[in-house]
Amino acid sequence: MSEGIVALIRQGAPTPCAGRFVLEAEAWQAMIAGLSAADLPLLGLWSDGVQVHALFHHDPMPLVASVVASSGGYPALSPVRVGARAPERIIHDLWGIPAIGGRCDPWLDQGRWPVASPLAAHPAPTPGLPEGREFIDDAAVRQAGGTVLGYGPAEGNFRAPFHLRLGLPGARIEAVQPCMGYAHRGLAARLRGLAPQQAARLVARIDAPATVAHQLAFARALHNATGTVMPAQDVAAGVMLGAMERIATHLDVLAQASAIVGDGRSATLAASMLEQMRQMCRNICGRRLLFDVIPPAAAFLMNVDGTQLATLAAQHALLHRLFWRPRGLAAQARGKGVLSAKMAARLGIMGCNARAAQQGQGDVTDRLEARLGEIGASLSLLAAPPESAVMEVEGGGGEGLGWAEGPAGPVWHWLRLEAGHVAAWWCGEPSLAQVQALPAILSGAAYEDVDLIVVSLGLSATGADL
Repeated sequence: MSEGIVALIRQGAPTPCAGRFVLEAEAWQAMIAGLSAADLPLLGLWSDGVQVHALFHHDPMPLVASVVASSGGYPALSPVRVGARAPERIIHDLWGIPAIGGRCDPWLDQGRWPVASPLAAHPAPTPGLPEGREFIDDAAVRQAGGTVLGYGPAEGNFRAPFHLRLGLPGARIEAVQPCMGYAHRGLAARLRGLAPQQAARLVARIDAPATVAHQLAFARALHNATGTVMPAQDVAAGVMLGAMERIATHLDVLAQASAIVGDGRSATLAASMLEQMRQMCRNICGRRLLFDVIPPAAAFLMNVDGTQLATLAAQHALLHRLFWRPRGLAAQARGKGVLSAKMAARLGIMGCNARAAQQGQGDVTDRLEARLGEIGASLSLLAAPPESAVMEVEGGGGEGLGWAEGPAGPVWHWLRLEAGHVAAWWCGEPSLAQVQALPAILSGAAYEDVDLIVVSLGLSATGADL
């Protein structure tokens, strides 16, 4: 059935972006009807103010279906792809374009924006800014009854800038309402009109733990848009730096998780290994955090010290043993925060969290074990880097799509250039799908386990809110 939908999309009008096709309204409706019985994961949904674009996962290359948004909006994808619910609400927040048949309540706009639909051609001023956000519990939270607890910065703590309303009729969570928008920085507007070099610096700061992935995905989109090949040295640097980033980010997650459950030995070892990785990054790139490293400078040498790698490999083996020892982190995290393979597929969640769901039950232990496995694989890659060739371009007509594997899953960037500057841009970050999965993941959890569950996902509020 998926092949029929793929053929339908490819019958649309081709565009300068390889793999993107513009569908007529009737074809978009037919696509939605077919998707209800098709296995074609949705990876992203966005708008440029004129069209709405849906990115689907289809090997060997991504597939994008676009439709012109009429004055009344566009037919919603959310009835057949639950992962479209948040993007549809974001599109309405930013552009004022409603998803017909979907929800249009705010996702990003907390009522404090000076204008409504700020990316629309003629944004309307809002009547006034409230003193603060009033949390209005949704039907699921109200139906749960019992105690309603908050989780997030509104509770006066130092957690990541997103808020959860948790309904606990008893000892376990029954309902979850995510409240987003705290970390929104208006990047789609800020990138418009920038030269690619300026945009790349801003892109590198979307999410510090995945800065290499964002830089690499943007660079690949730019090469596809301009029709220029990515040199072999840049491809090799992206592979090596991506491995270093995954190691550092996974170690940070393991250190945090160990500290939460009181496993001091594992927390100390993971933190020590993380510091060694930061030093390695500084020695190679001149930066402990890998901002602004793609494309690398001419004198950039990817020369990883073999002794350091051997030390890290030995420490990784010890960390693995500590993880699985009796009453260790694996035992304490087992059964908590389950993300099933079915839910991951429904929401388009990929990367280490999806692999953990496919190889086990998808709980915190499986996710942390997957991160341990990726640390080992990345250390092996650094010890014996593969040969790299130039990246062939796809398109070259001023519009391009690129992706890179980030620590929490694939990162996507799409951009359109006009007169050598960014005219439109979109970023697909795995955290948005993870936020949408939180009601299912936290269902049945104890309130005191929320920290551990959220940390294990590697969820980034800045990546989700952009």
